[in-house]
Amino acid sequence: MNAFLVAGSAIAIVTYFPLWKQIHSRKVSQNLLTWILWGSVDFLIAVQIIFEKGNFLLALTYAAGSLVTACFIYKAKNISEWTLFESFVVVLVFISMLIWYFSGAKIAIIASSTAVFISGIPQIIDAYKKPHEMPFLIYLSYMAANFFSIAGAKNWSVEERFYPVVTGILCFLILVCVSRKFLKKS
Repeated sequence: MNAFLVAGSAIAIVTYFPLWKQIHSRKVSQNLLTWILWGSVDFLIAVQIIFEKGNFLLALTYAAGSLVTACFIYKAKNISEWTLFESFVVVLVFISMLIWYFSGAKIAIIASSTAVFISGIPQIIDAYKKPHEMPFLIYLSYMAANFFSIAGAKNWSVEERFYPVVTGILCFLILVCVSRKFLKKS
């Protein structure tokens, strides 16, 4: 395991602690459905990548951290309303999982990573609607974790870089939405 991969996962782990504290103190709000889906799908991706002998450490870190984050959100009783859109996202995630079930490992990693992105759509919408409730520095740290995981990959293959690229794009989109809070203060 190289230093970039370890650094990416270490940044992700360290980033969860202030997020949990902010959720617990209700300084930020996060979408419970998103974090449950992220944790579940990240775990499946980690398993798929392990079987392909690829870059799994960040996916495994995100899986554990996401599920603990979901517990913090639930405990804080800061749960967003379930809408038709959330139902649509869950259906898309299940479709991605069916693709994973009936396909080979590389297609499974692509489908599952796509499911992670799809399950992040409610978080992107929440970040757009309520940027003041989203933690900019935390998502910036997750973006750095993705960057280090991409940098530490052995090659440009699906099992090495697809997942951190997709999650990096997701973090970037959330950051763009959250950065609006700085424009509104001006």
